[in-house]
Amino acid sequence: MEQKVPMEGGGALRVWTEGLRVRAEARRPDDGLGLYKAYLKGPGGELLLGTMAPEGGELRIRRTFSQDELHRRGAWPVTGGAAQLYLLFQGERPPAGWEQVEGSGLPLGEAALRQGAAALGRVLCRRQSGRLQVAVPFRTDRPFPLPALFCLARLGELEGRPHLFFLFDAGGWPLVQRAEGGPRR
Repeated sequence: MEQKVPMEGGGALRVWTEGLRVRAEARRPDDGLGLYKAYLKGPGGELLLGTMAPEGGELRIRRTFSQDELHRRGAWPVTGGAAQLYLLFQGERPPAGWEQVEGSGLPLGEAALRQGAAALGRVLCRRQSGRLQVAVPFRTDRPFPLPALFCLARLGELEGRPHLFFLFDAGGWPLVQRAEGGPRR
């Protein structure tokens, strides 16, 4: 049995059985943005295939599993796949109007927030009307960034990718945002 399915995030997943073994090959175009991880999806969950590597002008990964292992992990029968950007390469340019900075360099007004921001790595930020807006890539398989600001975060997209947006005043103190992104008065 062999099946080919498109992957969320681009590319295709090919899955075939050989006896009680299941072979999977994930492929996607190499867009040069960074490292991608590939996943198998099944009726009860998903299973990490691993980090895709450049091969023949695209990104690929091949893995072999037992049907029993896939079944235990909720990924058998395979219903789909996904390729997710895991790590951006340093050379990527930020979107227009944004700059890329280390979280440790954000001028936040509270020591605990500065410490949490330092753990974020690189983030996007911009200043507007004396306020600082910070965009942090959002992933459901990672801990929530800046958990102390959970209720103040706004989920949105930046260049088609999910981000959490935080807004700070000129002193680095968090502000409540309206759904469309403006501060509440």
